[in-house]
Amino acid sequence: MSEAVTLVVAYLLGSIPIAWLVFRWRTGQDLREVGDRNVGAANAAREGAGHFLGAVIIVLDIGKGLLAVSIARVWDVEMGWWIAAGGLVMVGHMWPIFLRFNGGRAAAAGLGAAGAFIPWQFGVTFVVGGLTYLITRKAELGILLVAAPLPFLAIAFGEPIESIAFCFAAPIAAGAKTLWDRAGTPWRSAGTP
Repeated sequence: MSEAVTLVVAYLLGSIPIAWLVFRWRTGQDLREVGDRNVGAANAAREGAGHFLGAVIIVLDIGKGLLAVSIARVWDVEMGWWIAAGGLVMVGHMWPIFLRFNGGRAAAAGLGAAGAFIPWQFGVTFVVGGLTYLITRKAELGILLVAAPLPFLAIAFGEPIESIAFCFAAPIAAGAKTLWDRAGTPWRSAGTP
């Protein structure tokens, strides 16, 4: 039973459209209709929420991923369920029920989920990526500097194969969603809110 609840909670956590909510509050606009139409921190920051709120959004999105996998850890389910929770928090962010399945790319949510697998290594890369974002104001660069080293740190410190696999898979999934969005999925190309 706890496994099923873990998965439902993970998807619902991922579905909370933090960037959309903050952007709507700040500007009164629908984030899916401005900029690159991505429901993420970078688009929100560029299009009017500002860099401070962009940083807040990134931290909260990372928190969704951390929380989803941490719930699985606390409920002491097998590690395969941790992976499922991490995957579903990303799926929820990409295709959120609250925005009619039109979401973001889940890079930050995936990072948070990976962080729950290898917490102290994530902490180190998070500081580097966070400082980079604060200096350059480029969310994508900051996220890259957090994500890229994680699988290699997991390997170097002898983490379980599941942790290593998730740390490799999460950024690939976010990249695939980026390509999916740029290819012009039907709801994006049609301009459906």
